[in-house]
Amino acid sequence: MARPTRPPVDEAPPSAGLRRIMLLIKVFSWLSGAAFAFQLVYSGTGPLCFAVVALVLVVVATWLLLPDRDPWVVPLIEGLVACGAFAVLPTSQPIVGFLFAVTVRRSSRGGEHRFPFKALPVVVGYALGLLGSMVFGSGSITFGSVMPLAGLLVGTTALYEVVRSAGLVRDAHRTVEAVVRASPVGLVLVDATGTPRLRNARANALLDPGPVPCPHGPDVSRCERGCRTDDDPYEVRVDRADGTSRVLSVHAVSVEGPDHTVIAAVDVSKRRQLEDALRTRAERDELTGLVSRAHFLHLVDEALRTGEVVGLLVLDLDQFKEVNDTEGHEAGDRYLVSAAERINRAAGPVATVARLGGDEFAVLAPGHDVREAARLATHILTELGRPLTGMGYEVVVRASVGISVAAEPGMPTAVLLRDADTAMYVAKREGGARIRVFRREMGERLLARQRDKADLRVAVDEGQLVLHYQPIVDLATSAVTGFEALVRWQRPGHGLLGPGAFIDLAEETGLIVPLGNRVLVGACEQAVRWHTQGRMLGVTVNVSTRQLSSASFLTSLDRALATTGLPPARLTLEVTESVWADESAMKALMEVRGTGVRVALDDFGTGYSSLSYLQRYPFDVVKIDKSFTWALGDTARTAGVVRCIIDLAEVLGAHTVAEGIETPAQAAWLRDAGCAFAQGYLFGRPDLPDKWPA
Repeated sequence: MARPTRPPVDEAPPSAGLRRIMLLIKVFSWLSGAAFAFQLVYSGTGPLCFAVVALVLVVVATWLLLPDRDPWVVPLIEGLVACGAFAVLPTSQPIVGFLFAVTVRRSSRGGEHRFPFKALPVVVGYALGLLGSMVFGSGSITFGSVMPLAGLLVGTTALYEVVRSAGLVRDAHRTVEAVVRASPVGLVLVDATGTPRLRNARANALLDPGPVPCPHGPDVSRCERGCRTDDDPYEVRVDRADGTSRVLSVHAVSVEGPDHTVIAAVDVSKRRQLEDALRTRAERDELTGLVSRAHFLHLVDEALRTGEVVGLLVLDLDQFKEVNDTEGHEAGDRYLVSAAERINRAAGPVATVARLGGDEFAVLAPGHDVREAARLATHILTELGRPLTGMGYEVVVRASVGISVAAEPGMPTAVLLRDADTAMYVAKREGGARIRVFRREMGERLLARQRDKADLRVAVDEGQLVLHYQPIVDLATSAVTGFEALVRWQRPGHGLLGPGAFIDLAEETGLIVPLGNRVLVGACEQAVRWHTQGRMLGVTVNVSTRQLSSASFLTSLDRALATTGLPPARLTLEVTESVWADESAMKALMEVRGTGVRVALDDFGTGYSSLSYLQRYPFDVVKIDKSFTWALGDTARTAGVVRCIIDLAEVLGAHTVAEGIETPAQAAWLRDAGCAFAQGYLFGRPDLPDKWPA
């Protein structure tokens, strides 16, 4: 059974011997004072005797009434007594006793009473009295009186230093005790048996009674694995009897001399909780709870270092952007969480699933070759394909999956991930909802596409884009009323490329916005040049939905009109029916119409055609797609559809422009059907503006 521990720090009072000495000094002082007064009464002579007795009584009274004070008047009175007593007493021995009493008593009180200075008056008084007795009295007492005085000085000085040192030690103990009591660190002193000898209150709050544990056993004082010798502290979880649990940072230091150990313990539970939370945050995706990208790459590194076959799957959800844009971010988050749960469930315990970012996930499958990885991918797509009802409506999650397998040791993580990513993009470009295994030629195509992106960025920055113009004619008069601006890329080493070769790439990279702005400004400048030549022609510019929905589009449009001076009515912006699926783009389009710029709906009837959209968002021009124009002579049904489009546009207050006119018969039929304008190879191919003279 552990012995009870002492207080944190002993009160450190004076030792028993010192206490006895101080008691003897007090007794000696009182007896000396009483004996001196009695000697004065019975042996004193002369008129000063009673005055000296009175002064002695005053000194003794101050010892009684002022035990903790020592005013300067008392040493002065003592000096008068010592000096005057030589005049009334026949011998100096009673005076020496009194001198010893007051001096020793004062020296025993320590340094706070200024012993060296306050002892001087009585010593000086004694010396003066002694000198007077030598001059006016007998000189036989000189030697016997001087030597006690020298001994008194030496002894009281030594006593004074002893008492003063004891006081300093006591003060130091009190200071240490205050520090230990107030310390937030638990402090324990244990002996060689591991029994605590001293503990502060913080240690009692952190530790149960008994030995202090370490990671290697229940008693750190007996640990032979470095816990007592390491310069750095160790951490240990302590489960207390009251059911609480803490993580303590403990530093144990052996004490030289006695076989004791000083232990300092700090509660680091909150810090550990914060570290664990930060580690979880770093290793886990906050939304889905899956492994984070950074931690996943670390796991892939470790798997590749084993030298075994490692399969890696990269998945991209095909419909996430549509859900996120139409239903909002909360619905998008629910969609991601549901997809993550299904992917994780399908992967099982043999694989690790991570969210790389956005709607992209990855699965690490150690030991999976191409066949096994493809089987796992199929299982994941099957699990995702089950109807999802948690969105408030039924939806099927579709994903594109790319697979890469490290069959030989030495493949870097970045290469394995890049190959799986490349295969995933191939699956997505082929329509999505499918699995593709990486092949070398995929990487070559990806590199070529990366070069195309870089070259297109240079083309936009350095002016390699040129504008060709195709005339729009009035079918009734065959007069040219305007031109449609069509962008071409004069790519070095490749010749002149049409928009089909690079517009999709511009959309993918976001270059469609600066590209579209350059086309807009160039077309407005050309229209103004025609106006200065006296040709009041309008110009039509194609605008993508992404460009229209960008925050800077309206500002760019206003700047183009202001800098070129083109009247807004001479500019027509042409959009496709896909704009109806983008709310921000439709809002911008309505603001465009408010500026006076005309709006044309291109390829009507081939996309998201809706009469309600046409009624809600009116257009100035409706363009009949060339697929209808080319099929006019094939069936009567096509002719009927074209007539419906023309009549519908007229009802809605819009003009119609037929595209793709290649024969006079097509032009005549459309003119007779009521179509107002047309464009196509019959009237001219797209070409540079200087090829279209007045």
